[in-house]
Amino acid sequence: MLLAGLSFALVLLALPASAAITYPPEDKAVVGYYASWASYQGITPDQLPGELLTHINYAFAAIDPKDSTLLLQDPEQDRNNLKLLRALRDKHPHLKLLISVGGWDDSLYFSDAAATAQRREQFAQSCLDFLLEHGLDGVDLDWEYPVSGGPSGMVHRSQDKQNFTLLLQAVRSKLDRQSRQDGRPYYLTIAGGAGSEYLNKIEVEAVARTVDHIFLMAYDIHGPWDAYADLNAPLYTPTERSPQYKSSVFDSVQLYLNRGVDPEKLVLGMPLYGYRYDGVDSRNNGLYSTFSSAASIPYDVLERNYLNQTKYRKLYHGEAEVPYLYGEGAFLSYEDPRSMAAKSELARAQGLGGIGFWELSQDRDAVLIQSARAALMGGAFTDVAPGDWYYEAVEYVRGKGLMAGTSAGVFSPGRPVNRGMAAVILHRLEGSPSAGATVFSDVVQQSYCGDAVSWAASKGIVGGYGDGRFGPGHTLTREQLAVMLYRYAQYKGYDVSGRASLSGYTDSNEIGSYAGPAMGWAVSSGLIHGLKDTRLMPRGAITRAEAAVILMRFCESPWTGNDRP
Repeated sequence: MLLAGLSFALVLLALPASAAITYPPEDKAVVGYYASWASYQGITPDQLPGELLTHINYAFAAIDPKDSTLLLQDPEQDRNNLKLLRALRDKHPHLKLLISVGGWDDSLYFSDAAATAQRREQFAQSCLDFLLEHGLDGVDLDWEYPVSGGPSGMVHRSQDKQNFTLLLQAVRSKLDRQSRQDGRPYYLTIAGGAGSEYLNKIEVEAVARTVDHIFLMAYDIHGPWDAYADLNAPLYTPTERSPQYKSSVFDSVQLYLNRGVDPEKLVLGMPLYGYRYDGVDSRNNGLYSTFSSAASIPYDVLERNYLNQTKYRKLYHGEAEVPYLYGEGAFLSYEDPRSMAAKSELARAQGLGGIGFWELSQDRDAVLIQSARAALMGGAFTDVAPGDWYYEAVEYVRGKGLMAGTSAGVFSPGRPVNRGMAAVILHRLEGSPSAGATVFSDVVQQSYCGDAVSWAASKGIVGGYGDGRFGPGHTLTREQLAVMLYRYAQYKGYDVSGRASLSGYTDSNEIGSYAGPAMGWAVSSGLIHGLKDTRLMPRGAITRAEAAVILMRFCESPWTGNDRP
């Protein structure tokens, strides 16, 4: 497991979506599926975050069983949606628009379309005709599934495995021929299942060579079809005992890579939804419990109706690196900005071709999309440049999951850190251990720092003001950070015996009596340096840039065992 003791990205603050946007690198795809039925729910294509995406796949076209041609099942609405998508592309010319064929409900006749050379020719020509008629850039085939599986009534043949390759090659040939004629690129992609069962049903290497990319559906690893409540898309496989099969996003990626797929051909798909399981047992907060019913729930609904409700306890699985909720007899598996960033970090670390999402209407404010996209860009913050004195430190703490951007592509190095944020950083550094109830009157347990402050207080790492308050929103001072790190080092059993003389600093008399030993240790350890005019500024505010530098020094100190070779 990568960095098992640490979590990946954490968005400490949220800024309005109007913050500056930087388009993704041209060699990385950011793909979003938009479902036709979303327009009936009031989410029309013109509302989609075109500036954040490289490809939009319109889902779904079906296959006419009579002649294996593409079929719009709601022609009037579909045509209007496609018109709005083209208008969105006019505003964002980098966008590529693809028609996605199939999906769970509309894959019934893929086997027929692939069965003979004549049928494959008809299907391929129909795909090209559809693109030209509607002004699209490509086609995405979502066959669920060749050989076996899929919905009731699905047509299967044992030859589907080989015929799928032949079908793709027929479409590829049509698109390439048209591209030579009009000088435009046309794209061919597929959506691929996350397990070995799917890979055994296709000719993996031949498929990968034929398509521009494979959208890996790395979600629904667990769901309502299981016997037990479980995590929808765990990044890594938990090592704890489970009553059912175990797998993960990481395992799915490795399956494809081990089958010889070029990593640049893989786009890591992520869910913008979760699952709610009702009637679960309270043991283990509902995880691995039997349940009475379950249903999909969009992130928007989760954010609006669950995440700010005190009756639902926020939990985080440190190994799987995904959040979940428990309350009122319900277990909810979902994604948050932190878990999405962690998945993107995996995609980046593995050299994958990009990331993608099902389904765009479920994240109206692009909260999850922005977090995932920013992580894919490798922490390329628009306000942190190579050569800045804090550049290396910002990249370090971002990579360790201690700090991330305040919004997509923005770090805000000059913004002060508050006390609540500092507790969260140390809590994440420790691997997000469980915490008891809050002991402070001004810290809400369900707030972003509730568990962190409770844990840190229980370990003696943080304290309050003596009147029952902690002051989570109060600006963190240099001496307060020194004290928190000193106490955390004590908690970890590190050597904190070092003391530097502070008498040479002109403002040493301003150091609080509670902070004296910690400041002496922090200066002795090289964590905090004095200013050129021999001041320590113990009560000065800590900026995000300064915090990043101090945290990097702390993590790389020899007594932590993490110092660089």
